[in-house]
Amino acid sequence: MEVKPSPLPMLPVRDWSDLPTDALSTIFMKLGSIEVLMGAGLVCHSWLAAAKSPELWRSVDMTRHKVVFSKGIDTMCAMAKVAIDRSQGKMESFLAQKFVTSELLDYIACRASSLKSIRLIACRNFWEPSLAELATQCPLLEEIECSGNKMSSEFLVYVGRARPQLKRLKIHMRWFDEDAMESEMEHEMEHEMMHDDDDDEEEEEEEEEEEDETRMPLR
Repeated sequence: MEVKPSPLPMLPVRDWSDLPTDALSTIFMKLGSIEVLMGAGLVCHSWLAAAKSPELWRSVDMTRHKVVFSKGIDTMCAMAKVAIDRSQGKMESFLAQKFVTSELLDYIACRASSLKSIRLIACRNFWEPSLAELATQCPLLEEIECSGNKMSSEFLVYVGRARPQLKRLKIHMRWFDEDAMESEMEHEMEHEMMHDDDDDEEEEEEEEEEEDETRMPLR
């Protein structure tokens, strides 16, 4: 009589949805922004809750992914807005490829006051004033990169005035008159110096008036 082997014991199945939210968030940090938006965050309610942690979206990188090349601009911009909203104003770095529009830059400017770095690769669907306005609205901004899209000298001058504390500015520029640009910058510096001198003169006049008042004899 042939004896049949006994079946192997069933191993317990791990319920990954029971992992603590902070543990899931740590795991998600190893993934890219697009993977979290389109994959991990859609598995179940607990994973979605972890994917909404603001700490996860301090740095948003939406480059070098097949989705960037296969999805339309509207879809990618909608995904970027989700990432920006989840950061709850804590996003410090935004890196994107191809799809960025002027409307998205305006969206970032209004909701990412902590932004320190923005890098745009081959993004040709926005106007220069939108990026310049973003530089004005983000007081902590230290880095701007705009690769694959030629910018004007006027943009460089405007950003230099709005954000003199920039540590890194990388852009492709159209042909421009370097002498004319230097003259414009010198004129701006002279204007600021004259403004400072006027302020000093006004302060001196006010001090003299105060001294005259204190010296007037009592009647």
